[in-house]
Amino acid sequence: MQRLDSYRLAMLAAFPGVADDELDRALQSLGPTCASFIDQHGLAAVWHERTGYEEFRDMRRRDEALYLGQEQVLTEIDAILEQRGIDYAVIKGGANRLLLYDNPAIRACHDLDVLVRPEDRLKAARALAEAGFEPRVEPGNISRELVLSRNRADIDLHWALLREGRLREDPTPGMLERRRRVGSIWALGAEDTLYLLLVHPAFGKHLSSWNMGLHRVADVVRWLQTQETDWQAVKAQLRETGVSTAAWATLRWVQMLAGDRAPGELDAMLADTRPDPLRCRWLERWLRRDLSLRLARTNWVRLLGFSLFLHDRPSDAVRALRGRIRARRRQAADLAAFDGLAGQ
Repeated sequence: MQRLDSYRLAMLAAFPGVADDELDRALQSLGPTCASFIDQHGLAAVWHERTGYEEFRDMRRRDEALYLGQEQVLTEIDAILEQRGIDYAVIKGGANRLLLYDNPAIRACHDLDVLVRPEDRLKAARALAEAGFEPRVEPGNISRELVLSRNRADIDLHWALLREGRLREDPTPGMLERRRRVGSIWALGAEDTLYLLLVHPAFGKHLSSWNMGLHRVADVVRWLQTQETDWQAVKAQLRETGVSTAAWATLRWVQMLAGDRAPGELDAMLADTRPDPLRCRWLERWLRRDLSLRLARTNWVRLLGFSLFLHDRPSDAVRALRGRIRARRRQAADLAAFDGLAGQ
């Protein structure tokens, strides 16, 4: 069985219209390790909800237990940051599951991503450290995020959406101005959420089946099927920040895996973001061969052979390389800014 065919079969439970007998045939085709394969790609709880099969039960219970703990943590984070006057938004899975799933607990989410303004990063980190969250400094990421953990809850505190230089301008301040209340947390507005759904997997996950998982593919499909979004506004933001090509790659990956069940508007969105023919053919070949997964151990090859081609112009790719160099040179200073945080 071809690699993409396995992903398509594992995705079937994410589509409400798929009949039970088709799900049964998909599991048989995936073979005896199907439950583990589906779990590794983030859809085990979804499969259990659809089928009730015993092999997915413990996986679903694990995800639901994690969700309950995370929701308590999010309520606490909201109180902490609101009290300090720090504008924030929960981004990615921790927020999207509340909007996209009747039962948010079945959407796999292993950590909580929280976005703050760059000037608030130290203030937010100290507030969370004082509440018992232990910082885990990763030098390679310190220019844009810090991980803080307590018990089973991991918080990724972000003050930028992507690595330095990836975008022509930092959209974080505007996104936080447009944030909205979703349940007990702050989340991004609809257009900003779709922007992030399309851009982050391309750069942050290389559209690798393993890193991205299939639950993020399902997020895009569910968003397009259920959420009202001003696509023209999203398209304009993609162009302004120089990452329309990255959005095209994500949409094309979603279309490949959703197949005939892909949302109807995908064709028009792909047409609006399509790069020049040469890059289009290169990226299409890269995705069909799932090269981001195959080259996972040689990240520099993925950066040069894939990530740089996701920028709209050569000057954007050059800016991304320069940003990476600047962040590396500034690493010691960024690390020093958080000195003593673990002792709070």
